[in-house]
Amino acid sequence: MTSHYRFPHPTELNRRLPKEALYQRLNPTAALRQLFVTQVQEINWSHKLSSDTLNMTAGGDYPELQVFDIELKAAVCELDEELLRAIDGQIVHPIFFRIHRRVGEQHQIQYQLAYKAPAVVGSDKVKIGDYFASDWLPMPEPDSLVALPVALDVTQLYRILLQGLTPHPPRSEEPLRDWIIRLDELTKLDKRISRLQSQLQKERQFNRKIEINAQLRQLKNEYQQLTEGMDV
Repeated sequence: MTSHYRFPHPTELNRRLPKEALYQRLNPTAALRQLFVTQVQEINWSHKLSSDTLNMTAGGDYPELQVFDIELKAAVCELDEELLRAIDGQIVHPIFFRIHRRVGEQHQIQYQLAYKAPAVVGSDKVKIGDYFASDWLPMPEPDSLVALPVALDVTQLYRILLQGLTPHPPRSEEPLRDWIIRLDELTKLDKRISRLQSQLQKERQFNRKIEINAQLRQLKNEYQQLTEGMDV
């Protein structure tokens, strides 16, 4: 279940990021600029989560985690991932995105967060993995927000926020990078299983059906092995 978090007052930034300023940093292609124009109404850098602003222990691979709010334009239902990657690529720290849209009279919110490799000292290169997203949810009332989960440092908080958006939790003591690699393998297996199941439904030859079923059993066994021993 996705939680709606209340971020402590010391973490607040509430800085509007003009798209023109982003264009200067990004030097976007015409296609990317058009996505910004047609999909994005406003971008706000709303919170900075760090050991200082959260009164946490300093250390770990991720000293900071940013929170960005993106408001979609009217009639836009989904934000193109290319836009998220363009924004994410400008900051070495992970960004927890809160995306807002209007559906009729309802204000909805979606959370997205990617695995971002730890920053290397002296390098501004950013490596962004897959994005994990919540469903679109009704915008919560302020009094329904919950406190951030207890964490030793920002690195642990990042792991907890990722876990709230991923389909498979980490194993006990599983390093973050290993967990992300396993999630990627599970995603690929799931796609292969879906393709074979679709192929099986269309297949008419009995011998071929036997072969496909054998492949499916093998893939499902691999899938099960990758999901064993997970924290719940």
